[in-house]
Amino acid sequence: MGEISKTKTWWKEFIKICLATTISIVFTFGTAALVDSCKRVKDRKMTALMVMSNIEDYARSLENMAKVMARKDTVAAWLLSLPEEDVKKADPAYFSEPIREVIFLQVLSHDKTAESIFSSNMDTWKNMGNFRFIDNVGDCFSNMNWLEDYWNRQVEDAETMFLRVQKEAEQNSDHLINRLLKDHEMRMYLNRLHSMAVWFEGNAITYRQMNRINMQLMNISEKEVMDFTDQMKDKMDLDVDEDPYKNLERGLLNPDSLETMKPYKQMLDSLLQR
Repeated sequence: MGEISKTKTWWKEFIKICLATTISIVFTFGTAALVDSCKRVKDRKMTALMVMSNIEDYARSLENMAKVMARKDTVAAWLLSLPEEDVKKADPAYFSEPIREVIFLQVLSHDKTAESIFSSNMDTWKNMGNFRFIDNVGDCFSNMNWLEDYWNRQVEDAETMFLRVQKEAEQNSDHLINRLLKDHEMRMYLNRLHSMAVWFEGNAITYRQMNRINMQLMNISEKEVMDFTDQMKDKMDLDVDEDPYKNLERGLLNPDSLETMKPYKQMLDSLLQR
């Protein structure tokens, strides 16, 4: 009888130990799985924010380019409006700054860090768990790279055209401004500056529309994306030391309308009245 009682007691203790061990294992692995799941959700959101912030920053750069091109268009409109006889009488040196303003274009580029992480890491794709988001972001990055390549070719073409006109002016002992305003290709270029500004503005709108689809797909608000983009920009500003040559650079003209081009017109008028 005593042996049976001892055996029952032993089994009870054994079962208790097994249950405790099983519960401990389940709790440990269950907690680890929960933590891992939360981490994946957090990583997924951070990756999505990085990607959408990159696209938003690109849209902002296009908006800035649109403003730059609008300014160039204002200067170009003023140059094209000048009568040929007035240009011939004026000192060519007065046109060096307006020519510099309209001819030299800024290349376009964007930080490809987020794109590289998103595009080359299969684990990132798996963790995102939303193939529509992946596909839409891929379209955004593909279009961004195409737009950059296209625009930077335009920059090279403009520089090549200017060098040709400059060489022709030197060969014919002509002033650069005279040759520039007579050249058909150059005049077409100056007339296109307005459409370039509209083109940049339109593309900025397109990327924002595509990014709003990304926000909806990942259930992330526009405010979160804007705040994250601002934070990233603030961090970049802190990381970059001030350019020691900044004060040596010549500032660009900043005409918002033809009215602000009066200094050039006044200089021409004073010369013509002599």
